[in-house]
Amino acid sequence: MSKDSHQQPPTDGETVLLGTARASDERHEACLVIIRGARLGSRIVPGREPLIIGRAVDADFQISERSISRQHCRVFLEDGRYWIEDLGSTNHTWLNDEMIERSPLRDGDLIRISQTVLKFVDEGNIEAGYHSELHESTIRDTLTGLYNRRHAMAVLEKELARARRDEGYALALVILDLDFFKDINDEHGHLAGDGVLRQLSRIAADRVRASDTLARIGGEEFALILPDTRREEAWQLAESIRESVECETFRLGDEEHSITLSAGVATWQPGMESISELLKAADAQLYEAKTSGRNRVC
Repeated sequence: MSKDSHQQPPTDGETVLLGTARASDERHEACLVIIRGARLGSRIVPGREPLIIGRAVDADFQISERSISRQHCRVFLEDGRYWIEDLGSTNHTWLNDEMIERSPLRDGDLIRISQTVLKFVDEGNIEAGYHSELHESTIRDTLTGLYNRRHAMAVLEKELARARRDEGYALALVILDLDFFKDINDEHGHLAGDGVLRQLSRIAADRVRASDTLARIGGEEFALILPDTRREEAWQLAESIRESVECETFRLGDEEHSITLSAGVATWQPGMESISELLKAADAQLYEAKTSGRNRVC
């Protein structure tokens, strides 16, 4: 894969954090925000494709409540506006306390699905921007600006559900870990270590695609989730990141140092039951890279 094909915008094309000054005509993505019930505070951006809400693991937005049907309702765009449609659910879909089969959505509408209530915020409402920024703050690592572990695990769950549905779907996971990072903290202090982590994050983010998910999942440990990617391609990307880090200089105090990382690559295999099995496979490969000399990809 070429470097250009892996470039990632600072927010993976999802939400840009903005300052306090806003243009008067600025518009934000329409969204649904859960204001009561399971997954309180979650924000859903419907987009242009129909979005299925339900209990099933392959629903676009899953709510794990027994009173919610596997495919409960869908939100879709038609003629420039969003609609909601019940999908024959057992307990029905309610809009502003009225049972509906199909209805257009208006700014401020309340949707009730069993015990869960969602509020529709239209793109013209400045509140949509507030929810966008609030959502970003919950899924980002404060030090590096990358996604955090919680978001990475949610992405993995969604991708594994897709892999189970599609026999030919390839999903790769890379775990990256800095070599001898404890020594950096011990010798140069945690502020220097933080600077190394931020610099590493920028190097890695420059080499991944907008469709990939790069997250900090531990102190010096990072995860790279690669949808629709086979092992050889994932290995090549991890190797390009490793080489770039090795060639970079990192300032620690008054001196410049070279730093390396090791990486483990794993792909989803039929028979895997959970994300923990995929994580365990990638960790095993990372252990192999560490024990066989570090500064390598296995």
